[in-house]
Order: sequence, then C-alpha cells, then structure tokens
Amino acid sequence: MRIRRSLSLLTLLLLGGWAAPALADSPTCSGSEHLLSWPSGNPIWEMCWLPPSLSVGADGSSLEVRKVYFKGHLVMRRAHVPMLFAEYNSSTCYRDWKDADAAFLADHAVQNQLGISVDPPQATTSCDRSAAPVTAYGDCPFQLPGYPNATAGCASGVSLEDGGDHVTLTTQHSAAWYQYTSRWTFWSDGRMEPEFGFGNNDGTGNETTHWHHNYWRMEFAIDDPANAVNTISINDVDQTAEFSDLRNATGGPGGTPKTWEVRNTTTGNGFRLVPGNDDYLVPTNESGRGFHTVDVMGTKQHDGEYADRSDNPLGACAMNQSALVNGESIVNTSVALYYRVSVRDTSHDEWPPGCSGGTCQAQDSMVCKKRGPTLVPFGPWTGTTPGQPAATVAPGNVEVTVVQGGSANDMFGLTNSGDVGSTLTYTIDTAPVTCASPAPVAWLSRSPDQGSVAAGATTTVTASVDASGLTAGSYTAMICVHSNDPAHALIEVPVTANVLVDPNDVIFANSFELP
Repeated sequence: MRIRRSLSLLTLLLLGGWAAPALADSPTCSGSEHLLSWPSGNPIWEMCWLPPSLSVGADGSSLEVRKVYFKGHLVMRRAHVPMLFAEYNSSTCYRDWKDADAAFLADHAVQNQLGISVDPPQATTSCDRSAAPVTAYGDCPFQLPGYPNATAGCASGVSLEDGGDHVTLTTQHSAAWYQYTSRWTFWSDGRMEPEFGFGNNDGTGNETTHWHHNYWRMEFAIDDPANAVNTISINDVDQTAEFSDLRNATGGPGGTPKTWEVRNTTTGNGFRLVPGNDDYLVPTNESGRGFHTVDVMGTKQHDGEYADRSDNPLGACAMNQSALVNGESIVNTSVALYYRVSVRDTSHDEWPPGCSGGTCQAQDSMVCKKRGPTLVPFGPWTGTTPGQPAATVAPGNVEVTVVQGGSANDMFGLTNSGDVGSTLTYTIDTAPVTCASPAPVAWLSRSPDQGSVAAGATTTVTASVDASGLTAGSYTAMICVHSNDPAHALIEVPVTANVLVDPNDVIFANSFELP
C-alpha cells in the first residue's frame, strides 16, 4: 500500500496553483513566405520575407518583410514599398511597378538564404556599382571584372547577409531601364535601417533632369498581435487623427530633427523614426508640378489598403494623400506609417531652373543615390538580453507520504521562462541537508538527472522515495537543480518523506491477540 500527496503537478496546473510565465513569441510563416531568424541560435530578429515578385499590392511592393519580431516582441505586421514614382522635368511621369525581380551580384551562400558573404564582400546591385556621372554599367554583373565566379554569381530574389552585429536583406527590381535597390538592415541593438536606391542600367533619360519618389509603408503592431493598437506621436506628442507632415531638420526639441514615434501605450515599447541626413536633400514638390507634397503620413490601417489607390496606372503621376489621410481617428486602432524619400538625377545645365554655366549643378544623373531613415527602439525591450534562459520550478517543494517497505513519488515542473530562442541546460543531484554539500541520499532518487529545456517549455522531474529501509517517521532532504540560468544557477527543492506504519502489519499483529 502507498499513499501520495493528493495535489499532483497536473492537479496544480488545473486548479491554477501554478501560473505559466508569459512567453516570448516568434513568427509563423506560411505560403510563399520565407523565415529569417537571426542569429540562428538565440534570435534577436525574426521575420518572414518575400521577394518583389511575390509582394502584395498593385504591381507589387518591392522587398516585403512581414511579422517582424524583435526579442520575441511583434514590431510590424508588414513593411514594404507600395508606391514608387519617376517624374521628369517635362510632361513625362510614371507610376513604376515593383514586382519585377532583377538580378544582382551576391555570394551563392547568401542567395535567398541566411549566410555569410564571402565574395563579393556584400551583395552588389546596380546602385552599388553606379558612381560615375554619366556611365551606365549594364545589368549584373555590372562590368565587374572576375564575375560571375565559382562562389558568386547573378541571381534574383533576396540576399541575407550576417554581418556579426547586424543582418541585411537586399534585393533589386526593375521598371524598364530603372534598377531599384531595396535593403533592410536589422541591428542587434534594435535599430532598423530601410534603404532605397535609385539606379539605371543603360542611361535612358540621362539627358533630362528627373526625380524618383519612394514611399515606405510600415504597418506597426508593437506588442499587440491580436488588435495591433498602437499610438503615433510627433516629437513625442500623441496624435489623435490621421495626419500628413513634413521633415524638419531643426523642428524637434532643442533644435533637433523632428521625429515620429509609434509605441504600445501599455508596455511602453516603441520605435522612433529619425530621417537620414540625405533625406533632406530633395524637399517636397521640388519639380513644382505638385505631385509629391508630403514626407510622412500617419493613418488608420485598413486591410488591403496599401497605397493611395487600388490600381497602379502608369501615368497616374501624383500621389493622392487625401485618399489615405482623410480624418479618421487613430486612437485605439491599428496604424500605418508612410515615409517618403526622393532623389533628383540632374542633367547638364538644367538645375536649378534658369541657371547657366557655373551656376548650374554638375550632372550626376547616373550616380545612384540611396536614401532612408533609422528607426530607433525605445522602452523596456531595449534593456533585455536576448537568448538568456531563466529557470523556475513549480511547485517549489516535494512532499511524499509512503508506508514502510513501499515506494511513492511526486513531481515538479522545471520551466525555461527566459528569452525566445534560449535553451536551459540542467543537471540534478541530491543533498542530505543543503545543496552546498551535495551527496547521495539512500532513500531518494530523481529522473531525469540532466537535460535541456527550450524557451517556454517545461520538463517534468519525478522525485521517488524508497521506504524499504525506513522506519515510521519524517525524513527530509534536498533536490538540487543546477542550470545555465545566470540569475538562478542553483535552485533547492526541499523534499519531505512521511513514512507511515503499514496498516496491514497492524491488522496482522492484532489477529494474534487473546480475547
């Protein structure tokens, strides 16, 4: 006969006696989406990505990242480029397409998979190659001597390069002679740097000053995958309705640049968008044609509303901000942040208007120009350490009731409540009195005595009491859990064994008593 403590581990779970810790999350990619986890062991950044040819929206939306997670926290549902324009200093203008993958040069190890670039030192697009004012370098391999070679070649899609303290996604897509570069760099400290490059593969349009306009759309959902209720601020002042805005290099507090923030008001986690230095070089409506008059838009996020219109006609020159910014409330709702960058490709003797000779800017129409902001994290998540395990046990003690000569057991859970991607490794031994002096305990054993636990998982440890050599009474000892949790490298689990006289022995003895 044996008697066990009535509240087992399972009972405690069912009765709510042990609350499982809140777990960090990670994306689940589906369909044509590809998963990026970086670093591979204890990821700081995880996301799903799509090449331009598979991106959403009318005529695509360039490199698209979805379900972006930082240290196990959701940041954005989606970030992409649904609006892209080419505007000439004449009657000509285009609303370019963003879904035609174009070949660029990259090491085979990083083409559409996470790897470390070997040769060339980083993925090279037309924009990376074009540095001469009027020279076109053609398509990949862009007249670079020695390429393609045994380790690097031309391929379309996305390169994923591990830079040690950052990971970079690069792609190139074309619209006729234009070769557009789209990059996202994700840093270990939480910074995000989107970059867009405006290139040309054959010099078409080289003799006419023209502009390119790119609009990023970032669908934020910080710490809120279900409802995606985030707040947008301008210089840390919360906004209540959709808005459009302009960059201002001295428009922030104390003459600093104006910034835009998105945050979760409950957790305090957020990102601050800071314009890049070159983003100020081309102001809104520099052409004077009235096509592009805003730098930033904060809107209510609607499923399927990616751009200012649902189609993408080639000659629709103007971006219609009123189709996106139309007075809707952005309080307690899903939000999207749009950010524009523009470049001017200047031809000879054409800029500024009315210039002549030395008053004109030098021609730079084939020099590829790259633009983009930095998104800087703020809030509690910046202070956490990714990949760190955390050991917890529940319940925190073991109590077994057993009869003489019998055996019984009880269980406790060992949980890794640490960061996403972490692994808790452990060993378990026993001690008669304190884990400072571990030693075998004849009547106590445990199983398993070593192993590992993934982030968010729980392993069950069984403590077994053998009372075959024990007399009636109470016995105590310790189970010692050693782990790689730096904060709790040792956890002591007290064990109490209550040994009872076997009732069968009492009945047998009484049967020989005389009346």
